[in-house]
Amino acid sequence: MTNCQYDGKLFELKQIGSSNSMLQRGGIRSYQIVNDGTDDQFILYGYSRSVTRTIITWIFIILTVGFLRLIFYWKPHWFLQCCCVRADLAVCQYVLLKDRYKQWYVETVLKISTNPNPNDSNSFRNSIPINPSRHDSFSEQQQQADDSTGEPFLTNSSSTLPNQKEWRRSRDIHRYFINKRWRYVWEETEYKFVKLLGVEHNVKCEYFRQIRPLTIEQRAQKKIIFGENSISLRLTPILKLLIKEVLSPFYIFQLFSCISWFADEYVAYASCIVFITIISVIVTLYEVRKNERALRDTVHQSQVTTVLIYNPETNEEEQRDIISEDLVPGDVIIIRSSTIMQCDAALLNGNVIVNESMLTGESIPVTKVQIPYYQSSSDHPALNQTFDIHDHNRFILFSGTNVIQTRYYGAGDVRAVVLRTAFSTAKGELVRSILYPKPVDFKFNTDTYKYVGGMALIALGGMIYSLILRIMRHERAATVFKRTIDVITIAVPPALPAALSAGLVYAQNRLKKDNIFCISPRSINICGSINTVVFDKTGTLTEDGLDLQCVLPIVRSYDTINDIQQIKFGSETTEVTDLNWRDDEAHSMIIVCMAACHTLTRINGELAGDPLDLKMLAFTQYELYEPAANEQANFDMLFPTIVRPINIPNQRITSSLGHLSGSVSSLIAGNIPFEIGIVRQLPFSSSLQRTSVIVRILAKDSFDLLTKGSPEKIAELSRPETIPRNFNEILSSYAKQGYRVLALAYKPLELSYVKIQRIEREKIEHDLIFLGLVVMENRLKPQTEGILKVLSNANIRTIMCTGDNMLTALSVARDCDMIPDDAKIIVIEATESNRMPIFSYAQVYNRRVKEVRYDLNSHRLIELDRRSPYHFAISGKSFQIVRDDHPELLHRLCVRGTVFARMLPEQKQQLIETLQELG
Repeated sequence: MTNCQYDGKLFELKQIGSSNSMLQRGGIRSYQIVNDGTDDQFILYGYSRSVTRTIITWIFIILTVGFLRLIFYWKPHWFLQCCCVRADLAVCQYVLLKDRYKQWYVETVLKISTNPNPNDSNSFRNSIPINPSRHDSFSEQQQQADDSTGEPFLTNSSSTLPNQKEWRRSRDIHRYFINKRWRYVWEETEYKFVKLLGVEHNVKCEYFRQIRPLTIEQRAQKKIIFGENSISLRLTPILKLLIKEVLSPFYIFQLFSCISWFADEYVAYASCIVFITIISVIVTLYEVRKNERALRDTVHQSQVTTVLIYNPETNEEEQRDIISEDLVPGDVIIIRSSTIMQCDAALLNGNVIVNESMLTGESIPVTKVQIPYYQSSSDHPALNQTFDIHDHNRFILFSGTNVIQTRYYGAGDVRAVVLRTAFSTAKGELVRSILYPKPVDFKFNTDTYKYVGGMALIALGGMIYSLILRIMRHERAATVFKRTIDVITIAVPPALPAALSAGLVYAQNRLKKDNIFCISPRSINICGSINTVVFDKTGTLTEDGLDLQCVLPIVRSYDTINDIQQIKFGSETTEVTDLNWRDDEAHSMIIVCMAACHTLTRINGELAGDPLDLKMLAFTQYELYEPAANEQANFDMLFPTIVRPINIPNQRITSSLGHLSGSVSSLIAGNIPFEIGIVRQLPFSSSLQRTSVIVRILAKDSFDLLTKGSPEKIAELSRPETIPRNFNEILSSYAKQGYRVLALAYKPLELSYVKIQRIEREKIEHDLIFLGLVVMENRLKPQTEGILKVLSNANIRTIMCTGDNMLTALSVARDCDMIPDDAKIIVIEATESNRMPIFSYAQVYNRRVKEVRYDLNSHRLIELDRRSPYHFAISGKSFQIVRDDHPELLHRLCVRGTVFARMLPEQKQQLIETLQELG
């Protein structure tokens, strides 16, 4: 939570009052903070209907000829506060929500029986059981309630609490409300409303060890709790859309203006405005309905899914085909190829290749691996860790992704356990973000409101002046009224909403012709006020594909004079035949690592995967061979995927060759078919900055771990004696030229096959043997420089936010003129050991920075030279430290920063949010 958000929360608490000062015996808890510290955070207030207040409110509505009801339509929370009184959350009829963006929502608290009629399917579907009460006495519950969350108890003499008999009877009633497609249920044991989450919430990894299918009774109970697994969007009735459109303040003012013009015989002008308004409303309704239909047809999907059901009587599992709407969290399902996931599920066994382009926009197939805790031993060190769906996303099949292929290395089906359903899934979150976008208070909107408000004040002054002047002239009352009203109808343009609507529709059609789609049409009007554009590097500023420039293997030599072994980089190698793979173990392992350390696969006979992996495989002159592409085949062999030299004939792995020992180079040089079986894949993780595989080379009696990733990370995990002394200099020289550099390493493993499949990657990805560097050329797109120049001429600032190396990013920024040649680059560095930021010039060391100085006492950045052009650059690790410890510097960094390197996905999001806060 940022400081401004925290201050806003404290301000809200001060507005309501101190919980300590308001805590009294017999008081009631009338509000709570929900989803604390998240984007969905809001304050919830409880209200109950007051007959007296309701009658008084409706009397005033009648006296104002419905105008007060119109005000309440625009401000529904005012209506609630006028008709209701604050009430305890345990008995309230309505809840008033205020989110972090100062938006108000009024929701009705629904009640359903927890003892439904078993013969009534509708009752069974909509009922939700609750946990048993902590206390039988309601008054005791209130006196002993925990106030650790800062939730106040407010005394309200007008609110009567239910007596003990009524309280016990209410225990059979379940209470909940729905806001933004999330269901919030009343949790009696915690005495508050809580968001209804799936089985992934607050669960230990131990949950996945001995997981088994649900019984019919358990599934029925969970179906009651979670409802249908469906992201269904109902079309809003046309009448409701029409009312919502025409009852906006602008249209009401327009109606008022047209009536006054007709009364004053401005028939032609008023008729034109009415005609334009009607056309505008019709076109707007048509576009809204068309977008609703398109979104509904896009997100709503249904298919038949095979679910496993446990029969306690026979102690056996049964397979049943059900529609995906009936899936519930905790279900164990069978994953089939060529299907679309309808839920978020954790993969229990096998490998699954999916296309996540619907969620991420990346069309490259992604390999999901089995979760390591399933059927693991009870002494597995990670079982006590809390399961986190973001940290364990490499095991998760997300809803909306397309299952391309499934693999299981033995008899049986590929299984997964359902974690989340409906709108709580990744796809559901995406749909919710479309339905309920975050409000962005751009300066354009603020200036629009200021303009209308200013014109209204001028019109008010003109009305008062006109009124006084005409009264002094003793004009007729009807004339005075008409001419006075004319002033405000002229000062505030009544045709403004029609013009805005027509402009939006026209702009949408123009964008659609260029295949540009907008989920929030009202944002189109403020596109002209954009002052900053943030770019990714790879695939955005540079080409999608990479060209393999060269390979730098390490070379070992023996210094007879000093009696030591020297490690250094060899010469640049552009052809695999130039590697001394017959005599040098490091050269042969480079070939093995480049050929096997990937997640490539064959889809319909075509090789698919990351373009970088494809280039490296082609360089080695190896091919990927999959003995059985059909998922129904039961693999009797150890390796489901094999890589081998292209010139090796098609030979199946047999056990008759036995197990031979010896170096890899000697195996290659011999007559044994040199094939590499990929035993286990450890997919790439942006937080780990590496990908690994465990392989077994045919006829070798042990396994090997192959790893590739960012050079800094691989060097950190490798043995120091295997890294050349000039590692940093060589890496910097290539990075400064804009090349993308990867490092390779390996490690022999003396582990059994069972241990290999279950061990955590952190336990084996250390003490690696460094092999060398792979240098890839990533060219700028032809249109990059031109686009950036257009943005610069329009005074729009450009920023690069990438996961690549800092020096590579700086080189690309220079090449595309994002940073001019005469501008200085100041790198901000902070480490865990020294969290105080240090400023230095990029590529120039031991030179004092003259443009800025950081004051250690006030934690503020002081500019010493405002005339000298400079740009900040920072890495992801330093960015996180600055964000946590130096919020003032973070804002200055975002204002003057141009290159953000080695940024994690969540850090990229934090950067965007900070820029939006700064405006």
